[in-house]
Amino acid sequence: MNLLQIFFIISGLIIFLVALDIARRERFNALHFLVFLWVGSGLLVFTFFPTVLNTIGQLFGLQRGADLLVYASIIFLFYFVLLLLQKVEATREEVTRLVREIAISNAKK
Repeated sequence: MNLLQIFFIISGLIIFLVALDIARRERFNALHFLVFLWVGSGLLVFTFFPTVLNTIGQLFGLQRGADLLVYASIIFLFYFVLLLLQKVEATREEVTRLVREIAISNAKK
């Protein structure tokens, strides 16, 4: 077992533990929980059975299975960036609304 496999095993276990802890505290929705579980289990499965990754990659027409991981990671990162941008925009709108209400209530005084 090489250092990369040990890193993947530790990372997979940490992702599982964090996902379970956050789900227990109900801090994010079920989709995020499933994504964390999928990533954690994927790390562990692909570490112990590397040929599975190549088989799945070939189903998508890729020569190497690792390319599939890169493409999937880019898609998930793009999704989470869009999700974060949506939350930032919602927070910005809420702050603007609160500032307007405070300004209107102070103007009447």
